[in-house]
Order: sequence, then C-alpha cells, then structure tokens
Amino acid sequence: MDRQIYLEKDNIKLLYAENSDRRLIYDMAFEEAEIWQAMFENKNDFNWADLRDEEGHFFGSEPGKNKYLLIQYQGDIIGTISHTHNNGKIENLELDMWLRSAKYTGKGIGSTVMKMLIDHLVKQYSIKTFMIRPWLKNPRAVRAYEKCGFQQCKDFVPSDYYGQYLEQYGEGDYSAEETVNMVLEVK
Repeated sequence: MDRQIYLEKDNIKLLYAENSDRRLIYDMAFEEAEIWQAMFENKNDFNWADLRDEEGHFFGSEPGKNKYLLIQYQGDIIGTISHTHNNGKIENLELDMWLRSAKYTGKGIGSTVMKMLIDHLVKQYSIKTFMIRPWLKNPRAVRAYEKCGFQQCKDFVPSDYYGQYLEQYGEGDYSAEETVNMVLEVK
C-alpha cells in the first residue's frame, strides 16, 4: 500500500494511517507478548472494536488534530502513534504510541518519534500542552516519556484536560491507581 507521508526526519517517517490500517494497528499490539504485556494484563483489555469503531477522522491523509499515524523506520512499519485533541479547560493533545516489537525499543526511536511529532504539532496547531497516560506497570514507557520532557502529574484532574471525551477517557485506560498521568508543557 502506498501511504502518504505525514512527517519525515532521518530514517523515520510518520505515515497517515488509512481506514484499511485499522486491523494492522490493532494486530501490532499483539505480535509479541513482551509488547502487549507491557500495556495490558490480558489480551481482552484491548478490544478490536476500540479501533474498528474509532471515529473516521482519525484515519486518512487529511490533516487534523485527531490522527493515527504509522511509524516507518528504515522502510518497515514498526509501530503507531496517535494524537487526540481534547478541549477541556486546558486545551491539549493526548498521545498514544506503541512499537510492534521489542527489537525496536531501547534505541531512542520512540523518543525521536515523540519529539518530532510534538514539535510538528506545536508549529501546526499552537497547542502547548500534551499528555500521555501509560500503565503504571510499564516503567520502560514512563522513563521514555520522561526523557521526552513529560512529567508525572500527581494532582491530575481529568476534567481540566478532557471536554467531549471526559466520560469516555477521563479515567484513562487503566484504573485511576494504575494510570500514570504525564503532562508536557511546551514553552
């Protein structure tokens, strides 16, 4: 499939995910036990319907504040990153990312992707607040996001960050006790 480039730097390309990529994105989460077990206790914690029924504007090559992107490194699709616009009291973009194989972790690829996307989104939309909410049981992800400038927010108030998505995502993907609320304020 010939996908349109969203952003490119060095050996990394971010490609617009198309509607037909929904299953690929879902399946990438489960290709290696080490990857999915860092995100979920069991495979049923992430349901195919979550991506199958995702709003259409997250896919396709039309720019927007809500997008799924594929991460291409040295010609291979190695993962996904998405950004979701939240119109709470504090306007922000929420990021979510996973790499499909442990062989791509620990190499700085994820950090590079995160930084290049944030830089682009700040320029494109003038949004200065970003959040990411990994699982407490995934300390590797927490450390990687801290390297990108995210800080753990102990007094996180979901209604400050979420508007229309508060009911759906305010609690995070995990319980309140197991979600690490991380925020980055770009100066």
